[in-house]
Amino acid sequence: MSYKRLFLYYVIFLSLIFSSLRAIEPVCKWYGIAPFCFIGNSCPENCWQAAASDRGDGAYCWFSQKNYCCCVKKAIDSIINSLVNSN
Repeated sequence: MSYKRLFLYYVIFLSLIFSSLRAIEPVCKWYGIAPFCFIGNSCPENCWQAAASDRGDGAYCWFSQKNYCCCVKKAIDSIINSLVNSN
């Protein structure tokens, strides 16, 4: 295989990845709605709590706290779906 063809495949692969980054779900994110952070602060199924905070990613919690949850399977599924469904 020539280097030009290999380079072309590499560029196509990278363009597919970067064009679909908008649709990719982050691996970890904060759950909880300030100021009542007990609303929606549970980690989704098959995810784990990596941290907890009164502030998290923004506004301060008056009640309870926000949870920083990591969902590796959900992020991988999002990447695969964005690649399969890309136009």
